[in-house]
Amino acid sequence: MSPNAFDYIAIQNTLAKYCMALDSKTFHLLDDVFTPNVQVRYPIEGFDAAKDLESLIQRLEKRLEPVTTHHALTTQHIVIADDGKTAEATTYFTGVHFGTGKWEGRQSIAWGKYQDGLVLDGEGGKAKGVPGASGRWLIARREVTIMKRTGEERIME
Repeated sequence: MSPNAFDYIAIQNTLAKYCMALDSKTFHLLDDVFTPNVQVRYPIEGFDAAKDLESLIQRLEKRLEPVTTHHALTTQHIVIADDGKTAEATTYFTGVHFGTGKWEGRQSIAWGKYQDGLVLDGEGGKAKGVPGASGRWLIARREVTIMKRTGEERIME
């Protein structure tokens, strides 16, 4: 079975929505990014304990509360399984965190990659998503690797 070409676009949209949710602090958008029982591994203290979407959202809200952010996705490789129901994606990112209050003018920048396991949620027109795609793609597993950090990490406190 050949992968549906529109599924690649649907996966890219899912990954992009993550950045948009964080940067706008519209965390309910993460319902369209992750499965309810998502397993995450971030190289940040306390995030390894997040074993579901609700606990992940709580951790992200707390971490990003004192800053504004700009997340950008760059190099990407997506492989959809032969059954068309699962996929693996590696996506490089840059995350810039801008200090506020006493940290105004300071920033912390992280370069890294997301390694995601995605699952197909819904069939064709039954789920919201990209027209022509097999359905909506959600991240069921995410591992974040930080390759480099610069700046003032204390702005996140």
